[in-house]
Amino acid sequence: MRRLLLALPLTAWLAACGKGKAPDAAVPTSSASASSGSAAATPEAGEEPDDRMDARESAQWAAARDGEPEELMRLADLEGCEGLRRRASLPDLLGTAVLAMQYCRDFSELPFLAQIGAEGSDAEAHAALSSAVALAARPRQAVDPEDADELHVGCAALLSLARATARPRERRVLAIRSLRMLAEYGCVKRADIPADLDAH
Repeated sequence: MRRLLLALPLTAWLAACGKGKAPDAAVPTSSASASSGSAAATPEAGEEPDDRMDARESAQWAAARDGEPEELMRLADLEGCEGLRRRASLPDLLGTAVLAMQYCRDFSELPFLAQIGAEGSDAEAHAALSSAVALAARPRQAVDPEDADELHVGCAALLSLARATARPRERRVLAIRSLRMLAEYGCVKRADIPADLDAH
């Protein structure tokens, strides 16, 4: 009888644990985390979410890797802008993430695109700045007040890159191209934008 009573709390504890995910349970991961050979641990309170994906997400990231517009659009719809930004912290997904950001419905990721355009590798910068150009080229629409700050921060970062004569020419050209269209939103003065480098 004493043995039975001691076993009951343990049985109840195991049953309770079974309702959630075990810390080391096998969960489908992104290609980046899978290649690392280490299973992601369940994040604790206050920690950043891990990089685990379900099968649908993994399949869509793989489909969008080649940069096909339709697949990138589906990825943006699936992850949302915040999800793309979070996944962009994984080096293997950064290029795809910034390309998909051109399909965001606002300018929330413009500062991030400008940052990658200035600090990323040539391939990453090209993808990020191409997305910035695509965002700027969309028909003008009303800017949500909550989005206005990101728009102005992004324009300022792009202007800084456009003026940086020591930066690669291609990056500056793309920054200038996006700024000329973004000027319609009032986030930058046309007179402050450097002359079109393609004209020289």
